[in-house]
Amino acid sequence: TGDKSSNPYVAFNGKLRNKQAILVEALSTMHFQTIEAVYIQKFSILFWMGDYDKAVEASDTAISFPSAKMPKVALIYHMFYRGIAAFHLYREGSGEKWLKEGNDIKEQMEIWVKNSKILFENKLLLLEAEYCASMGKVVLARESYKFSIKVARDNGYVHEQGL
Repeated sequence: TGDKSSNPYVAFNGKLRNKQAILVEALSTMHFQTIEAVYIQKFSILFWMGDYDKAVEASDTAISFPSAKMPKVALIYHMFYRGIAAFHLYREGSGEKWLKEGNDIKEQMEIWVKNSKILFENKLLLLEAEYCASMGKVVLARESYKFSIKVARDNGYVHEQGL
């Protein structure tokens, strides 16, 4: 539209015009946190578009950097959504590695839920439902999905009720 207020890159005073320019700049300066952030954003977009294969490719790149080991809020959601994608890819026949990865992420949520039940309980329940669905335990999966929705609603996570 030409309206500078609608251009999120205007804050960079013309130095960085778009996401690709940010990535090129970050790669040239080895600014790992920025590179990781660009790939996490790409993962999130692809996840919500339902393109789990490309989403996990972006995720693989994001988690390959040392900055990915540092705890941060984005890591919680990244791992949660990656777990959902992993179980989905397993059910689609993409290999046993995805079942293992989904389980590994579910186990991480089991640790995190001990530290903050309100934040992690519905996420863990959803990953457990995904695991049950992957194992063909339809009734148990259905109950876990329903309970995850209830816990998400009770804790105010409207955006996670629809997952």
